[in-house]
Amino acid sequence: MIWTVFTITCDPSATDAVTQALLDAGCGGVVLQGEDPVQIQGSLPLSDEVDEKVEALRNHLDRLPEFGLPPLLSPIALHNADDTEWVDAWKQHFHTAKIGNRVVIQPSWEEYTPLPNEVVLNLDPGMAFGTGSHPTTRLCLLALEERVTPGMIMADVGTGSGILAIAGVKLGAEIAYATDIDPLAREVSERNASDNQLQGRVLVQEMEVFEAEAKGCHLIVANIIAQIVIDLAPTIPPRLLPNGIFIASGIVEEYHDRVKETFEALGMTYLETKRDDIWVCLVFRNTGDAETTEEGLPALPRGNYPWAV
Repeated sequence: MIWTVFTITCDPSATDAVTQALLDAGCGGVVLQGEDPVQIQGSLPLSDEVDEKVEALRNHLDRLPEFGLPPLLSPIALHNADDTEWVDAWKQHFHTAKIGNRVVIQPSWEEYTPLPNEVVLNLDPGMAFGTGSHPTTRLCLLALEERVTPGMIMADVGTGSGILAIAGVKLGAEIAYATDIDPLAREVSERNASDNQLQGRVLVQEMEVFEAEAKGCHLIVANIIAQIVIDLAPTIPPRLLPNGIFIASGIVEEYHDRVKETFEALGMTYLETKRDDIWVCLVFRNTGDAETTEEGLPALPRGNYPWAV
């Protein structure tokens, strides 16, 4: 398949706005590189509609200063790429890495001999977000290492490559439900789960199936962006058991308090924040009145997001 790849360079404070604009344009996910400036990439299948979407994206992002955000640091860069180019790019930049005390991320094209206490995630991210190299993914992995206990049921919203769901099970969770807005991400995460011999324990699902089955969870993780995490908030406590944990990342520092206040207003208890430069990861405990129910679980928000693609 041929893809049109958007590369946008912006000030860190505009990260959420640019990411949301790419999602609204139809990109199934984004890849973030760098810290200041931030380079954000999204892609769409090459089609007759791409030129129209590119123009709409340019017009939208030209209005950033109207909302108190700095303008883009350079014009939107475009190029076409096939699947092979993406694979080659990952092989150049993605190498075996240890995160925290136990988790090792190993690309499928490298070899590694683990130490006795380590868990190794064999990963081929393909075109899906999540290699462990981005600060938000690292922060989530650190939180999972501290919070996952044997036998847990967990859920991963916006799973990308499946890295967090796979890590959760390798760290001791019994089952991890996982979903993503992007069919390609679901395909990649399902393949990665199979490569780690976790069929039947990492359950990659379409949105509707996930909504019906992801319940009674001891832990939920969402590494997306701040506004979507905020929109997800009412759906989280009903899916958690009492004292269940919610880990939220993909959030820049300036949105920290908004996310914290949103979940506290739902009766959840704030536990801690992990930080890496401009990025934050917040951890909450479900100590409110909401209880998991067998029926009537809230749907994940569709809104203006392409959740149902």
